[in-house]
Amino acid sequence: MFQVTPGLSGGLLGVLIAICLISLVLVILVAIWMYRDAQSRRMDGTVWVVLLILASVFGGLLGLVIVTVIYLVVRGNHPIGGGYPVGFGPYPGAAYPPAAPCPVCGSPMTWYPQYQRWYCPRCAQYR
Repeated sequence: MFQVTPGLSGGLLGVLIAICLISLVLVILVAIWMYRDAQSRRMDGTVWVVLLILASVFGGLLGLVIVTVIYLVVRGNHPIGGGYPVGFGPYPGAAYPPAAPCPVCGSPMTWYPQYQRWYCPRCAQYR
């Protein structure tokens, strides 16, 4: 008369497996993008990926979205390369700070952008 089917039918089970696989691929793709973007901005990419995975495991799709939105907000304060681009930062419109005399001896100093510091050739010290 009535048949009892154990578990889910084959069609519904297939749809659930497909949704799980698509979600897993989405998490992997977002994690790869987030890691590479964080590293290019001199942020710790590993921390962001761990947060993303934990949020995805415990919060599902909503956790993935929340961590991604938080990352997008935080990354706005970290320009690509980790430094300030030309015309941005403490010296607007200039690639380097205006010339300054040495505070000790008064001779002109040289700006070294790779160190983000002034160098006094007379004192032979960075200031």
